Amino acid sequence: MIIGFPGTKGEIEESSARHKYHSSLTLDYKETKVLIDFGVKHNPELISKINDYDFLLITHAHPDHYIWSLKNESRIKIPVYITKVTFDYGKYKPGNYIIIENNKEIDLKDFKIIAYKVFHSLRCPAVAYKISADKNIIYAPDILDFEDDKKDVLDGVDMLIADGASLNINMVRRRGDKFFGHTRVKTIIGWCKKYNINQLIVTHCGRQIVTMDEDKLTKMINEYSEGIVEVKVAYDNWKIVL
Repeated sequence: MIIGFPGTKGEIEESSARHKYHSSLTLDYKETKVLIDFGVKHNPELISKINDYDFLLITHAHPDHYIWSLKNESRIKIPVYITKVTFDYGKYKPGNYIIIENNKEIDLKDFKIIAYKVFHSLRCPAVAYKISADKNIIYAPDILDFEDDKKDVLDGVDMLIADGASLNINMVRRRGDKFFGHTRVKTIIGWCKKYNINQLIVTHCGRQIVTMDEDKLTKMINEYSEGIVEVKVAYDNWKIVL
């Protein structure tokens, strides 16, 4: 399986040579090519080959993941898989949409996909995707926590690709009895240790990671991972083979 990162930046003003474009993910396995998320500041190379993908999955309606929150985009002809709550948000809609249900496995040619609800935004509820082929991957670019029991979601996962909005700064917010925001990379590494996930890739990078000296960032991540989890920070146009 080939995993690509056309963009790796969150919804922040700051950028760097490694993080210019809003985060998205590509998956290429056997005869199937999948794209997850297509934000306003997408990698411009994506649009020229967008219809070469078999499917587009959307995690939630924030504009760094879902261009239709702010503007119409009629050039995308492939099926767009989306939850109803995301589809109902905003006045623009993808053309060839398919509504999906949480916790229900769907077959997308060579992939099996499950959407899991996550805590992140009160206005724009988000999902993480479990993508299964020869390996099991979780993609959770915006997450405070999973709504389901983490053991049920993370058991048997080979790689977690997750939120880099904060390395170690508290970004949890509260409104009444509801919590929202982003968890820390330090905490996500802890999830990997607990549920025996050996590989973590950090994407959807926030201000702290985008502006940090790379040597300092590597040192801090190595301290958190303690050699138990292999942690890498994704950058725009990076591809790996899993």
